[in-house]
Amino acid sequence: MSTRMGKRLGALALLMVPAFLLWAIFMLGPAVWGIRLTFTNEALTGPAAKNPQFIGLANYRRLLGDPYFWGSVYRSFVFVLGSAIVGQAGLGLLLAVLTSERRRIWPRVRIAGRLATALCWLAWVTPETLIGWCWISFLDYNGVLNQILKLFGLRPVYWMVRHGMLSIILANIWWGTGWSMMLFKAALESIPREVEEAAEVDGASAWQKFRYVVLPLLRRPIFVNVLLITIWTYGVFGLPFMMTGGGPGHRTELMTIYAYKTGFKYFEIAYGTTVSIGILFITLFLALVYHRLLGRRT
Repeated sequence: MSTRMGKRLGALALLMVPAFLLWAIFMLGPAVWGIRLTFTNEALTGPAAKNPQFIGLANYRRLLGDPYFWGSVYRSFVFVLGSAIVGQAGLGLLLAVLTSERRRIWPRVRIAGRLATALCWLAWVTPETLIGWCWISFLDYNGVLNQILKLFGLRPVYWMVRHGMLSIILANIWWGTGWSMMLFKAALESIPREVEEAAEVDGASAWQKFRYVVLPLLRRPIFVNVLLITIWTYGVFGLPFMMTGGGPGHRTELMTIYAYKTGFKYFEIAYGTTVSIGILFITLFLALVYHRLLGRRT
């Protein structure tokens, strides 16, 4: 019996070897290399590229005193708050309730609800670069939005220059709302009918039923969704970089854009990696905060 069990375990271990090798090569290896890099002054050009020196915690001390980094932290917080927490989570919950066939808020336009669901999900699965080009075409000075304004006799606006942060927030909301909507729709469908029927028997209105019955039961899915989209949004790079490049000036320079510019525009690859480690610690801290809040409320 033990021999047979040993053979099975050996076969399972052998099957796991390719997956472990891929993980070690593409995940563990780069992570270890990146952490080592933060303790050096390695650069992509100059003497530090040929002969990097060990400098200890100098990059981390520089990070803590870097006003550009903390400026990017603040802008990333605004971006996450506006596009993920308020935008994607809030709009996703609203759309989930409006398009829920079980609640029949739109009983005569069920097809419209299904179409809205399909369109939101289509936006979510669309590649980030394509989303960026769509919004550039829409918000460009000669784009669709300004052409519509001209039809009403209004002057065109440099949207991505004068309202850069608002532009990337709206684009990210449009891109990611489908995920939140689908998660909330699944959570709504899992609520027992008996609970809602009992509230209706007690004379609760539609708003009271949602406020005091449905919303408390959605607390855990809401917290899980907010945690996930917060982490994802802090790591968003392609969409805002394509639309504004972090400009004008530093007005839309998020942490990911600052890390990229530091490493590949200014060639300070070691310090750019340190900025990325800072992003990791910030997202881990937020994950712990969400976890504690979720534990207390449940």
